Amino acid sequence: MSSRPSRDGPERDYVQSLGRGLTVLQAFNAEQPAMTLADMSRATGLTRATARRLLHTLVALGFVCTDGRTFELTPRVLDLGFAYVSSLQLPDIAQPFMEALSDRVHESVSASVLDGAQIVYVARVNTQRIMGISLAIGSRLPAAWSEGCECCACSSRVCAWTRSRRSEQSR
Repeated sequence: MSSRPSRDGPERDYVQSLGRGLTVLQAFNAEQPAMTLADMSRATGLTRATARRLLHTLVALGFVCTDGRTFELTPRVLDLGFAYVSSLQLPDIAQPFMEALSDRVHESVSASVLDGAQIVYVARVNTQRIMGISLAIGSRLPAAWSEGCECCACSSRVCAWTRSRRSEQSR
């Protein structure tokens, strides 16, 4: 990954620190969802000192979490892409399954992730009702408000199954 400015705009308007911070965020992927400082330095080409400062800044801002050794993205990074995702209105891989469940139980179905004391909606299927709640992807609610709702956790086996289904569908 490159943290160099594009040739389209004047270099004086380019903020190198922001570019490097975004490079760090983009370094996380399915193969490396968690990285040590050394891993991040190798993946980005940044010095360990620079990678460390950027990672700790991202931790302070809530975009990355750490156990003291490894770093991982938090659901807060979804805030960065919310405007783009909501403008595209692309169904998540869970959307067809959520629609089937909604049709079967005649209730709205949502998928959310826990981000601290809040939940962030990442997918939703509404049912036709006279009155309802309008929750868009990216909406946040206190996690305590989700009390009484059925919650599912993604185990490694479920995630592996989801990845295999996704690869089958892309063939």
